[in-house]
Amino acid sequence: MKQTILAVSVLFVMNCWSQTKPKVDFTTANASIKFDIAEHLILGDITYQFTVNEATDTIKIDAKNMMIQGLKLNGQTPKYHYNKNQIIFTQGYNVGENTVSISYKTNPKQALYYVGSGTDLQIWTQGQGKYTSHWLPSFDDYNEKVIFNTKITFETGYDVLSNGLLDAKTVSGKQTTWSYKMTKPMSSYLVMMAIGKFDKKTEKSASGITIENYIRPIDASKYATTYQHTKKMFDFLEKQTGFVYPWQIYRNIPVEDFMYGGMENTSSTIFNSDYVVDNIGFNDKTFVNVNAHEMAHQWFGNLVTAKTNQDHWLQEGFATYYALLAEREVYGVDYFYWKLYEMAELITKDAKENKNTAVFSEKATTVTYYQKGAWMLFYLSSQIGEANFNTVVKNYLQKYAFSNATTQDFLNEVKAVSPNFNTDNYKRNWLENKAFNTKDALFLIENSPLVKSYFEVLALQSKGFEVKKETLLKLLKDSNTPANTKREIVFQLHKVPYADAKEFYQTVMQSNDVKVRQALAQIISEIPTEFLEDYKLLLNDNSYITREIVFKNLWLQNEAFRPTLLDQTETWKGFNDNNLRISWLMFALSTQNYKNDKKAHLYSELENYAYNKYNSNIRTNAINAMWYLNPYDSNTLPHLVNALVHHNSRFQKFGKDAIIRLCEKKEFKEHFKKLIPYLPQDEHDALKKLMETI
Repeated sequence: MKQTILAVSVLFVMNCWSQTKPKVDFTTANASIKFDIAEHLILGDITYQFTVNEATDTIKIDAKNMMIQGLKLNGQTPKYHYNKNQIIFTQGYNVGENTVSISYKTNPKQALYYVGSGTDLQIWTQGQGKYTSHWLPSFDDYNEKVIFNTKITFETGYDVLSNGLLDAKTVSGKQTTWSYKMTKPMSSYLVMMAIGKFDKKTEKSASGITIENYIRPIDASKYATTYQHTKKMFDFLEKQTGFVYPWQIYRNIPVEDFMYGGMENTSSTIFNSDYVVDNIGFNDKTFVNVNAHEMAHQWFGNLVTAKTNQDHWLQEGFATYYALLAEREVYGVDYFYWKLYEMAELITKDAKENKNTAVFSEKATTVTYYQKGAWMLFYLSSQIGEANFNTVVKNYLQKYAFSNATTQDFLNEVKAVSPNFNTDNYKRNWLENKAFNTKDALFLIENSPLVKSYFEVLALQSKGFEVKKETLLKLLKDSNTPANTKREIVFQLHKVPYADAKEFYQTVMQSNDVKVRQALAQIISEIPTEFLEDYKLLLNDNSYITREIVFKNLWLQNEAFRPTLLDQTETWKGFNDNNLRISWLMFALSTQNYKNDKKAHLYSELENYAYNKYNSNIRTNAINAMWYLNPYDSNTLPHLVNALVHHNSRFQKFGKDAIIRLCEKKEFKEHFKKLIPYLPQDEHDALKKLMETI
């Protein structure tokens, strides 16, 4: 690849904003960063201005695995210590104003990622938990709040995004410089950068904030479905929190192969491009909840940041709950209570399987911090009243804005608004309790018409079909019966012979609800002959999940229909992970006397999806399809080794587990060992390390 040099200049303005002056207060920083794209090398210079408020023997800046090229403190070359984690000064600074300049090089193994190549190149960062210091000397401590102004120079034709407002954009030959400016402080883990080729559309919130939504040009037709309800939820959160959006602008940026659903970088959320969906995919998965969750973080996490790891629920629990409140605004109260019920089920299961399930904890499970944290807030709101709860949150945000807070700080605000509510009992019985008060929780939602209807049908699960048949059929035919209740009715048909359930099947097929029809597709393992023609109609449902289920079932159970089925579905693609196209290739290659003259080409297309130019979901699907055709396909082996060095931990695990499984056969174990000397250095080291354990 042609070598490209990327220049980045970052101006930080840092301010402690804590209620007591710190000994050292970093106030300003100007950073200039260049990227050698071919070598994935960062060449950086950064100058900090800081105030020493009282004498201190040590000053530290976090910087992971960097090569320090030079350092000046107040214009002089000081003595300092660098331990590959921190730059430590013990002299050369004075009480009052100081300046330190650092030049460095680094090839970060975390926090900054290169995805794709050529015109498909994307570069993006992921700083949470304490990773920004892998590419930028900064501060791992969440309590250090920083104002970041960034100047980034990159090849013209790419879009370059960072935190804050775009203050200036200057084109100079083949390079374009993008200057971003912020006015308020944030923690270093929220620093972001995203580079790629995007289309952009903007809208204005009710308060006048510009909302920028980005999308790859190839996905332009998916813009409207992907970004549904964005403005409505933004307006709702501003009103619901009682605190005007504090960051001047808001952006949504989809990136390839992101390891999570999304990341709430201040003013500029990065999210997984898997949530970029068309009108069919929207029925299966949407960006709406992730969108609302990361948006809510702009208040809960970015504006007010948890002071300690024990307080992490103040970020994730709040963001989860306020995302649900935003969805209530979009989808209604029944949806809100249904999601609370689903969360309660998930929390109860998590509490049975894990030990670290207290919300107020340093090492709680993800479900605990997110869903259980949200339930803690719903319970609190139900006890003190929603109006009082809203006042508590507003006061909390105002008091700790651009600062850090503890759980006790939040409870103090509860006590101030609702003095009769026993916060000590609440903390002990709910926040510190590893168990989940399921009975008390369900009592709060059981009167919701949707939940009540669902519980009534759920209670019939153990009943014989003939006993409940009339009741279930009546509910299924009733247009007022909630869709989730109807889905449960369909699931209870799982072991009922078709002859007995025929009227149920016919009723479902007349339904316009995609999810109810999908439930029928999910329970059918063997297609009844009499139902075959109706079953084929599900191939046209507006759901990629339903289509994949039905496509696979029809291919497996109706050999004579296979060529016709494949002809009908040849142009399918499916989600962004190409699920339908890869399934089609797999079955086309498995079908005797079907496109025999093209099978070599079809296999090449399938294997091509396993290469690292595609995202890890596509690669996983392709490798699984290759295994379906041949469980020991040797063409998968290089792709599995490459997975070991992928930035996505799920794909790493996929590759690792597969290699371990294959090495149960002596010939594969020997093959992998012989492969090691010929691999690129990173793959060489990763495979060698793994083979030493097998």
